[in-house]
Amino acid sequence: MISIVIPLYNKEKSILSTLESVLAQSYKDWECVVVDDGCTDKSREIVDQFKILDSRFQILGQPNSGVSAARNTGILVSKGEYVAFLDGDDLWNKDFLKELVQLIKDYPGKSIYGLGCLPIDGDDIPIVSEDTYFRGVSDWNWNAMAYSGSSTCVNKRDAIQVGLFDARMTHGEDIDMWWRLLLLHGGACYTRPYAFYRQDAENRAMKRIAPLEHFIAYYMDKYNDARRNNLKFRRFFDQEMVNKLYPYLFDARYRKEARLLASQLDYSQLKLSLRLRILFPHVYRLLSGK
Repeated sequence: MISIVIPLYNKEKSILSTLESVLAQSYKDWECVVVDDGCTDKSREIVDQFKILDSRFQILGQPNSGVSAARNTGILVSKGEYVAFLDGDDLWNKDFLKELVQLIKDYPGKSIYGLGCLPIDGDDIPIVSEDTYFRGVSDWNWNAMAYSGSSTCVNKRDAIQVGLFDARMTHGEDIDMWWRLLLLHGGACYTRPYAFYRQDAENRAMKRIAPLEHFIAYYMDKYNDARRNNLKFRRFFDQEMVNKLYPYLFDARYRKEARLLASQLDYSQLKLSLRLRILFPHVYRLLSGK
């Protein structure tokens, strides 16, 4: 059985279609745990109707604590060996779980599995051909961006072992979890899109600028051991941190702390342009237009 965890906070305009896409799955051995993270709209009422319709749906309530805490609650109460995540404003193709289960069978023993994910407007799911899509074990050349919040499945035991989602973060918390799982037992991807996220969704965190203390780069010391023991990961991770810290260098509130964090990175394995991006951000922006 696959457990599905949906963190829910004020998604009354979209949660109906999201749950319908779960109900339409061609693979039937699933449970769906919806975690009401303190909703103040009619989202809970919509989920209650699905619970009446199908006993595989269940809903739990908690005070508003953020998406990471809601996902963690769902993981801990789930009954399946594997947990798939779906946000309350996103959709799955009817064969999402079928393809996911096949990926797990093809590459057993991994900590994380992911299918492709595409943006959509409204509920119109595009038809996507099989051409040029990758199926296989993910390496750091793939990195955690191959996984998204609505197209990823984790081994429950492994998720608990690495400490679940870090509730201190509001931005980058999913990538942080994926990295820790990839470092544990690796992952497998099938990049043909079977999940779809709405660009016009309510309360989408991507629309908001994160305070540095709620962003993944603020907690890079969590990876000190992995960076010390894995050169390939250190090169990948440090490049990602340069890219993530760069915007903060233009904000007076965070510039000093962002530079301090950036000073902990190993630039000896990175392109010179990345170091220049940190040392001379305004010049870099002027010359590159980025």
